[in-house]
Amino acid sequence: MRVLGLRRRGVPVLAALLVSATIAGCQTDVDPTAPATESAVPADLLLAPADLPPGFDPAQLSVSELVEGNGARIESAADAEVQPPFCRPTADADLNPRLDDVNSAILAARAASASLVELVTTAPRDIAADIGASTGRCAVTTTIIRAGTLQGARIVTRHTRLPIPPGAQQLSALRQSVLLRSDVTTTLPDGSATNQVGFAGYADLGRESGAVTVQLTVSGDAPPVAEPPPAPEPPMSDAAFGALFDEAVAAAAR
Repeated sequence: MRVLGLRRRGVPVLAALLVSATIAGCQTDVDPTAPATESAVPADLLLAPADLPPGFDPAQLSVSELVEGNGARIESAADAEVQPPFCRPTADADLNPRLDDVNSAILAARAASASLVELVTTAPRDIAADIGASTGRCAVTTTIIRAGTLQGARIVTRHTRLPIPPGAQQLSALRQSVLLRSDVTTTLPDGSATNQVGFAGYADLGRESGAVTVQLTVSGDAPPVAEPPPAPEPPMSDAAFGALFDEAVAAAAR
């Protein structure tokens, strides 16, 4: 989701194309290691906790918590000004109210300074809208907060489209996908700023037993605001995120 709460210290920024919510604890609500069957439900199609990148531990996050958190951020984003205006994202706002405990499952994880969320759902996502809002003339966007405690904050997002991993490309079930890196700079009205790096991958899989959408996001925590802001520490390399997305799509295609 696009809008993350902004604090004066440790500022989470408005990072485009990131599914995000507060996650805590040490266990998931589902058993992602359960054997998949031809009529597998979304929980059967998640990555196993053992497949998480080094340094990431499973964390507790329910579908309802994700929907609630994303809903608040989507509502906040509605008042923001997006430049260019035709780059305003729409896919999250369309999908979020259609997610529930029956059609969706989540694997969440935390590292020392990053969070990871994988969502598998039978509700379709408009991946074409994601592509349109982050590539071409929308590769660099500026969001200006017009209301609330962050009024006047300016958020510049630079999107980089990453290559789809070879394994995912070869899957007959893969109908559409996109991988994105987002480099985000948030500048407050007093001139202080912070930088953050995040990744998002989306895939539409036409499985024989029913289509599913895979969403994988990894977001680095933003450092405290400063003038000038320090260089961000990516939560992982571009290649590592591509490999993880490859594993996630392969698991969902079973």
